[in-house]
Amino acid sequence: MQSTTSSFTMRALLVTGFLSITIASPFSVAKDTNTESETCSYNEVEMLKLSPREFDQNLEKGWREVAKAEACREAAADLIHTYYTKNEISKGAMRTFVWHEGQLRAEVGQYQRAISLMKQARKSPEKDMSGWNYYVDATIAFLQSDREKLKNQREKLAAVPKPEGFNPTDADGNPIEIQWPPNLNIVDKFIRCFDQAYSEVYTECTAEK
Repeated sequence: MQSTTSSFTMRALLVTGFLSITIASPFSVAKDTNTESETCSYNEVEMLKLSPREFDQNLEKGWREVAKAEACREAAADLIHTYYTKNEISKGAMRTFVWHEGQLRAEVGQYQRAISLMKQARKSPEKDMSGWNYYVDATIAFLQSDREKLKNQREKLAAVPKPEGFNPTDADGNPIEIQWPPNLNIVDKFIRCFDQAYSEVYTECTAEK
């Protein structure tokens, strides 16, 4: 199975607040030791010291390092939960973290918990210029096996107009190509692979439209 880390990275770059755009965790250990769960290990103290951007975006640190192993996706979700409950973070960062925790919960089949988290990731309508909420609701519809709602959210997302002057660049100021609207290709995969598990959609979805 292809690593999920890369797909999460791309999704984060496109739709989270890190671009210039609670339930107690069952996974807990002593603060001064490494956390270990079968093949999963990390130092919780060091993880909690990371900045929100580093914890979420650095492939060699934070939850992504833990999630590289498929067997550790739930441990990574628990780590995200621990991070945002023990650190003071911005509202935008919180939306990012509950979304990524929700994605990981869905990856391991915890659909109801994932849905609850994803609902918390919605933006205020007046601040949603990219159709993010339609993508959130389409994802939830997929997890609820609601094909009609999924297709409805897809049409709403597809109709979101590109903002005037939308010319994204990388950190060096070089133009980069980003699909508009963001995440429409993912929603289309939800529709094509409606009967597959969420964990298969990003990596093993081969059904024809």
